Amino acid sequence: MFRQNGFTLVAMKLADHTTHYKRDAEQFDYFAERSGADLDAARRLQETVFHSISAAAPHRVLDLGSGGGWLLDAYDARRGTPTHVVSADLGIANLRKLRSRHPDALLVAADAERLPFRGSSFDVVVASEVLEHLNRPAHVVRQAAAILRPSGQLVVSTPYREKLRYYLCIHCNQPTPVNAHLHSFDEHSLSAMFGEAGLRGIRFRLFQNKAMVVLRVSWMLRFLPWSLWGMIDRLFNFILRKPHSIVLTADKTDTHDH
Repeated sequence: MFRQNGFTLVAMKLADHTTHYKRDAEQFDYFAERSGADLDAARRLQETVFHSISAAAPHRVLDLGSGGGWLLDAYDARRGTPTHVVSADLGIANLRKLRSRHPDALLVAADAERLPFRGSSFDVVVASEVLEHLNRPAHVVRQAAAILRPSGQLVVSTPYREKLRYYLCIHCNQPTPVNAHLHSFDEHSLSAMFGEAGLRGIRFRLFQNKAMVVLRVSWMLRFLPWSLWGMIDRLFNFILRKPHSIVLTADKTDTHDH
């Protein structure tokens, strides 16, 4: 229990996360065109996550909490690659829109806390901007690890050391987390969850330096390829360690190796 913004708070949980995210997809358009700094930030985050996937062409990838389906779009743009992306989301509305854009896509209405897949089903599981929304993130990491094949990879991105903010809900008069973010993560907390799930070879990257955003440097660099932008972003984070986001990756160890 702690105090923030005048409220006495306990660890926040969604009372019914399944209903919440089904309705969330109906109320908010995850496919709306972004502009300006929002577009630039989303693009750089997606590029960083995509470049963090080790395998050049994994056979099967699970996009957990697929939202607007940017990962499916990214692989679809790579014509000729043998990668199959399975987009999993609680929002039926999101999946219907994805179906209209990708008629042959593999889409699954699924809860991240109760994944309907067999063990060793995927080469890569990606959970981008997902864990901070979930009641039991460590449980979801374990679920993701269980459906990875041996030597498969888990890729996670979240805000970095986010200061969770709350407002007073006008309907229930209870403190409600902004953007439904229930948890704040850093490399230590994420690494602990990955390790407890039996994942090894943990690597992380801090990115989207906040000073670059405030000074509009990131906007001025929007035409640079990701690799050059990334070098400048790393330099800013070396000088002033104020990253907005973190991407963490790890591998599933073959149990026969132990």
